[in-house]
Amino acid sequence: MLKRKVGYSVSIVNRLTLLMLFLAAVALIALSISVRIANDTKGGAYMTNQLGLLRMKNYQLLSMVPLKPRQYFRLDLFADIPLSSKYSELLARYQLLGEFDQLQKLWVNELVPKIKQAKSIDDIRQMINSYVAQIDYLVHSIDQKTEDQLVMISRLQLLFIVIIVLVLSAQMYYLRKYLLIPWKKLINMAEAISLHNFSERFKLGRKRNELDLLGLAFNNMSEQIESQYSLLEQRVVEKTAELQLKNSIVSFLYWATKQLHTSRPLCERFLVILNQLEKLTPLSQFQMRFYETDDLERYQQIGYGNAQKLPHCQEKACSACLIPSKPLSSKGKSLRWYLQDSCEKYGLLFAILPDDEILTDEQENLILGLIEQMTLAIALDRQIEQQKQYLLMQERSAMARELHDSIAQSLSCLKIHISCLQMQVEPSSQESIKLLNTMRKETSIAYSQLRELITTFRLRLNQTGFYASLQELVKEFEQKLGFAFTQNYQLPLNIINTKYTIHLLQIIREALNNIYKHAKASQVTLNFTIESNQIISISIEDNGVGIQNKNTEENHYGLIIMQDRAELLNGNLIVESIPFKGTKVMITFKHNSDIPLTVI
Repeated sequence: MLKRKVGYSVSIVNRLTLLMLFLAAVALIALSISVRIANDTKGGAYMTNQLGLLRMKNYQLLSMVPLKPRQYFRLDLFADIPLSSKYSELLARYQLLGEFDQLQKLWVNELVPKIKQAKSIDDIRQMINSYVAQIDYLVHSIDQKTEDQLVMISRLQLLFIVIIVLVLSAQMYYLRKYLLIPWKKLINMAEAISLHNFSERFKLGRKRNELDLLGLAFNNMSEQIESQYSLLEQRVVEKTAELQLKNSIVSFLYWATKQLHTSRPLCERFLVILNQLEKLTPLSQFQMRFYETDDLERYQQIGYGNAQKLPHCQEKACSACLIPSKPLSSKGKSLRWYLQDSCEKYGLLFAILPDDEILTDEQENLILGLIEQMTLAIALDRQIEQQKQYLLMQERSAMARELHDSIAQSLSCLKIHISCLQMQVEPSSQESIKLLNTMRKETSIAYSQLRELITTFRLRLNQTGFYASLQELVKEFEQKLGFAFTQNYQLPLNIINTKYTIHLLQIIREALNNIYKHAKASQVTLNFTIESNQIISISIEDNGVGIQNKNTEENHYGLIIMQDRAELLNGNLIVESIPFKGTKVMITFKHNSDIPLTVI
């Protein structure tokens, strides 16, 4: 696209040219007038000399009176004065041509006859003196006219000098106003631009000239450079802010990674990190859900900004849930991210994003990176718990092998020997038979109890956490009994640690096994509750036949083991049974073993 050519209404060059031409014209006029006036005075000196010669000739003739006829040629005074056109023009310009003609006529008509007639000098002296006086007057008049012309030349020259000075002054004023000052302004703008100062502007006149066009070009150039510099400065500021943000994000991720892999409680680690995340993003009101199993309806939710600590908190020194949250400036929408890997879902993260805010790519990448690190931290914690369980199960399995290879074989051998001994005893020896029966019975009971212990030691946990392992156990006995259990699980997430999990699961397994073998129940209810004083209550209740007298002896050792396990939990075991109405097994303990349990 062709740009429209910018023109100007006045030209400094043209104006300066006009001023120079005007000044030259004034000088030429002054010179021409002076030359003309000087030419007008040309011949004045010659006429003065000639008239002086006439005066001298008059006095010579006066001295020669009386004249002789041979001397009459001397009376032709004007014969030596060539009155050419140039001299006549001089006298005409001086307006003395009439006086000169009168003087000539007076000489010819009056003085010449009287001189010829004069006998003495005295006869003609007065007339000669009068005629010389007229000659002197004419000479004086010529001199006066010449002086007047010279005075006129002087005055004209003075006038033209004044005009030239005025023209030069106007030219200097014009040059200063329209050339020097704009030029200095352009120089100052150039120096300012070289110093990266683009605020200077050239003030344009109402009528533009060449310097105005140059100033307009400087203004446009300065505006464009200033715009480019502003854009560059803005981009530098944006890049600096972006680098600072990235640096803060990297620092935050480094700090968060260290924070996530500490030994503090998981909720404290996460809440402290999420609170710091509020400062780097427009998100607020973070909440988290933790899942123990694939059942997404079963979760524990935590967050900060609470008025008081979360119920059943196991860490007295932790106050992460009391950290104040960033207030919302306007309404927002809820966002969520899953904490999951290729194996399972560990939890869900919620946050509020104000309606007038958006997440940048860096912020989204930060959140996704943090989600990945948090997921990894949860997975590592579960792996650590699984490792602890594995080590515990490995130790128990070793104990089970030792019991099986030693005491179990000895009891089995003892049972065989007692059976052989019974076959060799005389039927008449009733006391011996009774004693052998008692020994065989006790050995069988001991062997059964030992087999039960070995089975217990070989118990394996296939899930991480009490709730997940419980659901696996419940599912196993639901398949055995053929009906679904009623569950009321109200315990917080991970409130039962690993060392308690084995004992609790074994107590529950023993109770469910008794229901499966003896109760003939059609309904089983499991309740898991926690009181405000941190006491956990677990009950297994059925509607079976209850504990009969004949079963009491068989279940005696199982109840003892359950009681021992309850004591290891620093708790109590209560078994309530009503014949033909059902049995209720209840375990109460505190999740913190350092606090003794008191049951009223």
